Amino acid sequence: MLTIAIVCGAGIATSALIAEQVRDHIASRSRPTLVAQATVMDLLSPDFHADLVVSTVDLPPALGIPRISGMPLLLGTNPQVTYDDIDRELARLDAQRGDAEPGADGQAGQR
Repeated sequence: MLTIAIVCGAGIATSALIAEQVRDHIASRSRPTLVAQATVMDLLSPDFHADLVVSTVDLPPALGIPRISGMPLLLGTNPQVTYDDIDRELARLDAQRGDAEPGADGQAGQR
């Protein structure tokens, strides 16, 4: 299951609002994906894992995690742009992980 981290400065109110919208979008796609709120500090922790970040703050590319702007969701200007970006990125991640998904026999493929 892929994980989407929703990140804002404090990881409280703004991320909660955006996380709800992203969860609704993911649910409409019947897609098993974990959507979790996080802070920038969480992203810096070696114990933190996310496959994708939707953020309202600038994040350094050095994090090595794909990033999507959550500002259209926050501002309500054009949320479909963010939803389309999320769908594209999840499809790309699925394609990358395709060889690690369980096969018909339930066994994971080789990486």
